Amino acid sequence: MEIKCDLCHLVVKRRTDLARHKKSDNCKKINNILNTIIVENDKYKKELEFLKLELEISKKEIEDKDKQIKLLQEKSEEYRKIVEKAATKSTFNNNNNYTHNNYLNYISSEPLKFKEIKEQAKKYINSVSVMYDDEDFHDHIVDNILKDKNGKDKVLCTDINRKNFTYKDENSGKMIYDPELERLREELKKGTDIKQIRSQLLEKLVAEYEENGGVGIDPFKQFSDMIKKLNFGNPFIDHVAKKTYVKRCSTEGSQVCGSSLEDNNNNLKLIENKCKNNINEYNIESKETSLFEDEEEYQKLLAEFGQE
Repeated sequence: MEIKCDLCHLVVKRRTDLARHKKSDNCKKINNILNTIIVENDKYKKELEFLKLELEISKKEIEDKDKQIKLLQEKSEEYRKIVEKAATKSTFNNNNNYTHNNYLNYISSEPLKFKEIKEQAKKYINSVSVMYDDEDFHDHIVDNILKDKNGKDKVLCTDINRKNFTYKDENSGKMIYDPELERLREELKKGTDIKQIRSQLLEKLVAEYEENGGVGIDPFKQFSDMIKKLNFGNPFIDHVAKKTYVKRCSTEGSQVCGSSLEDNNNNLKLIENKCKNNINEYNIESKETSLFEDEEEYQKLLAEFGQE
């Protein structure tokens, strides 16, 4: 009769042999090796699931970018020419400018310092904060990065429908224009250690799931939903807009801050650079690209400068 050892799976012929075998060092060593293999196998399975999820996320991002880049390529050159003509003429008059003093009553005296954004992002955006719900996560960024120590906003939303924002330039101190906070969001991304956050976040979610006996929301589904916050896409833009919106004094005010030729040129240059960056870097995060959402402003420029 053959008997298999339940520890190391060795086959012996007698029960007395089995009892003696289980006490041997060889049996213990083989058993330890088998247990190690099982643990490592489970670890690799988790890592494989993580890699599969990463691959699916990457595929979706690439598909979205490919769809949008075609539109950007078709319209960017035309838009660039219109902006260039507008910048050289600077036909914006005083009736089409914001009353700056109105915004100065609301905005912090401190400029938004892009040199500090990366360090602030590393400090406040991590595997703990990304587990907050969307509203708390966005409030966390607004309160700790976009406000001064007295709680006053460093960023103002000047048009909540078009998601136009303005803030003080850290070098000149002038109010500058940042459509959809593109420049700010780019700096937040650069300062966020996405690789470390992903690793720590998934580890936490899997550990919690296992502690609950495998009951609850799938950790990989939670991971996918939470990690989207680090795109700083439309939910983030909408949240900041609602938190910082200030109505303009003149209902006929232009969406470009500044009354001088230099100010207008600088602001129009930002729009032009936005166009170039979206094409060169494929910096697209939503199905409706922000560059052409402000169609009314574009049509005004086209009517004034595009027919020459």
